[in-house]
Amino acid sequence: MWLSYAYYVLLLTALAVMLAQLSFRPVRVEHILTAIFSGSLAMVALQVLTAESGSAYQYVFALGTCATCNVIWLISRALFRGTQALATQHYLFAGAIALLVVTNRSLELMVSVDWLTAQKIGWIQGAVSEVTQLLSSTILALAFWEAVRGFNNADKPMRHQRLLFATTFFSGVFSCTVIADGMLSGAVSGQVRPWLVVSSALAILLTTLVILVWQRQVRRQSSRLTSAASQQSQLDNTATFEDKQLAAQIRQLMEQQKCFLQHDLKTIDIATALQVSEYKVSRVIRTMTSSANVNQFINGYRIAHAKQLLTAGHCRHWTILVISLESGFASLAPFNRAFKASEGCTPNQYRQQHLAVESAQA
Repeated sequence: MWLSYAYYVLLLTALAVMLAQLSFRPVRVEHILTAIFSGSLAMVALQVLTAESGSAYQYVFALGTCATCNVIWLISRALFRGTQALATQHYLFAGAIALLVVTNRSLELMVSVDWLTAQKIGWIQGAVSEVTQLLSSTILALAFWEAVRGFNNADKPMRHQRLLFATTFFSGVFSCTVIADGMLSGAVSGQVRPWLVVSSALAILLTTLVILVWQRQVRRQSSRLTSAASQQSQLDNTATFEDKQLAAQIRQLMEQQKCFLQHDLKTIDIATALQVSEYKVSRVIRTMTSSANVNQFINGYRIAHAKQLLTAGHCRHWTILVISLESGFASLAPFNRAFKASEGCTPNQYRQQHLAVESAQA
């Protein structure tokens, strides 16, 4: 009874994952393949559930179980090889395995309805089953290989995805084959193997869905970054001559007149000196410099000036407070905060590092 519940869970999960593929936009080949794989696992669950009830529909549902190991190999290639991962020969190979499974299941259906006798087609079923098992084992190994292939050359998110898929896939296949068929006795294997099959199928199915969602998030983030860079590039390209001229005037005001040394320098002071609006000054600084705002822009000049004073020989007896005031800061605390945010160390540490380098060179 509990095993039946487990297969019901597999059935519902497979249908849910299949429907979840409708939410992906744009639809990619791995989404279509995952929907097919989920549908085939749903057929596996229905076959087992109808077999337990003695229904003849089990043979009909069995025809739909032809897209499991062969399709998960195609999914693995699509997930980890990127574009141009699948070609005609890959679909033909997977289709050949599906055809063998359908042939074997069709023979079972014909025997069940007395169209054929098991004695007449026993050798055909045996041959088809052997070839199918051989090809299925090969393609399972290939599916695992696709996940670990090129692991060292992948970026960090892709490495995590590959590791997740490979671990889940290997654990599932290993438990259903080596443990169930090789390490357990016949009676115990018959009881344990169905549970291993269900749990492995669920784990592989859910892991595939997680990786699909993960890759969608990575693509969206990459798309946002590309879009932002494109917008910035367009903004730079469409900057008016007036903006470029104003940016040059602001830099001239800082570099030649050194107005950043004024403790109470504000946006309105720059705007008044250049006879433009405060909005224009703020917009030009945000869009045409690396600074996020006017205050950060001014502090950049102040910190650069402070670094010169910290390393100048004639200023070695100056305290950090004096240097902060001489650099345009109104007090010591804002100077320390801005300097550490920019340089990653305090002004005093910066001075000591410079002195240590001078001593080593001497």
